[in-house]
Amino acid sequence: MRKPLLVAAALCAAAGPAAAGEFMDTRLVFIVGDDDFMHDAGLTVPPSPRPDIGDRAGYDAFYDNRESSERGIESRTHLVLHAKADGYFEGVTTDAAMVLEFDHDRILTGDPRAVADDGSFLRITSDLGDPELEVVLMPFSSDRLRLGYLWDISWGGDDVFPGATVVPGFKVTFDAPFYSVEAGAKTARMQFVTRDLDERSGQIEAFYGLFGGFGIGRKQEGLRLDANGGFFEKGRNPNGAVRGERVDAGGVSARLSYVDGLPFVPTTDTRIYSSDPILPWNVEPWGKDGWRAAVEATYVGQVLEDVEKTGGTKIEPGLAAAAHLKLQTGNTRVSALGLYRDLGFLFFDHAGVNQRFQALSEEVDTTAEMVATVSLEHHLPASHLTPGLTLGAQLPASTSNTVPRAGIYAPDALKGRRTIVYRRADMFDDTGLLTGFIIPDGEDVLPVYGARGSLQLDLAAGFALIGEVTLLYDANRSKLVQDTLQVNTLREFDEPLTVGAAMMARAEF
Repeated sequence: MRKPLLVAAALCAAAGPAAAGEFMDTRLVFIVGDDDFMHDAGLTVPPSPRPDIGDRAGYDAFYDNRESSERGIESRTHLVLHAKADGYFEGVTTDAAMVLEFDHDRILTGDPRAVADDGSFLRITSDLGDPELEVVLMPFSSDRLRLGYLWDISWGGDDVFPGATVVPGFKVTFDAPFYSVEAGAKTARMQFVTRDLDERSGQIEAFYGLFGGFGIGRKQEGLRLDANGGFFEKGRNPNGAVRGERVDAGGVSARLSYVDGLPFVPTTDTRIYSSDPILPWNVEPWGKDGWRAAVEATYVGQVLEDVEKTGGTKIEPGLAAAAHLKLQTGNTRVSALGLYRDLGFLFFDHAGVNQRFQALSEEVDTTAEMVATVSLEHHLPASHLTPGLTLGAQLPASTSNTVPRAGIYAPDALKGRRTIVYRRADMFDDTGLLTGFIIPDGEDVLPVYGARGSLQLDLAAGFALIGEVTLLYDANRSKLVQDTLQVNTLREFDEPLTVGAAMMARAEF
């Protein structure tokens, strides 16, 4: 637990006084509340203790974090040491940055990921007039070089290589006013698994990923088409019957968008950190008129074990799509989002729904996750208040098949349909993994509804007090109970309503 703290202190001390090219992108949040007043501790997943101080997984609802990996209530710091210089050759500019992320929750729990690289880079730009050439080299983590566009249906980050801790990569971009072209590559070192007499068996081997894309149309206004795709070697399958078989993966993404006065901006997850005059956190200013809209889709596939054919493999496809709109008129902002993600996409990085590196059986019925959200914010400049309201509906992803009902004395003829609902439940940390929840046998998956009202008071630039009340109606909640004979354990639906509230102080600098 002490080591991450000592490392953090040493790095901060080494940085010395702030100077040009050095800055901290910091968010500190003090939060007090309860994500679930309706249930006691230990009765839900994630668990909900009594009201206390500190962030908890239950504060995140299904309609959060769709455009980024963060909701803005996480405490974390980026230390950026940035240098920029004109090159010796005309039109050439070079810059580089060391980007370290300090996750305060991980520091306090002694998590070895408390201090991690978050996009250190070397960059060369050459002003060729039209287009501009940019080369970005990332020696440690290339997670910011992703395919797709909306965060929740983006892919090809570091997690595309299962278990790899260091994923360097690069991207070359030609950027012109009416078009852009890009190409890049990534590598990762993972254990080579094989059942053949291969001298690499059990050794650390290099695996590759290649990607590229193009865009047609202006980025700042009008109609634009973007598309990209990639191919990745995800290692070798460790499962017995197909041990050593290649796990190759690939896919394509495309987006059609229109911008009128409200252009798309890189999120903190994908933009390159530099000391150029850009706010460390992306804040779209109030008081202007404009809108933007986009429809996009991603199709991926990977080679996994075929459960219906001993020793065989098959391509498990995955599909995701989204349509989103943001409209701002003066100090009023409206956002809407529709999202579709099937299980093949949701488990693309963590390959295998029921078992790692194994495709789903054709006998298993599946449903995709579908989400619809709409949010409204209105800023009151005179009082520095911003009330907001978010509404959402979700049909969770699920699998379903026929299995015998539970019970040691249940007759063979008594059979039921077992359905598992998959949703995010970060019990221990922000892993992003989906957890399966069994609902009562024979029952269907029902929609989930949610609403959040918020009020933000800005005390100063980057310092705000925020209050939130969240309602969630999830009729898929279930619990285990004993039957009347106290012999069989049965599953029945639980109270579907969750009411939570929180007050927080947030500083960003």
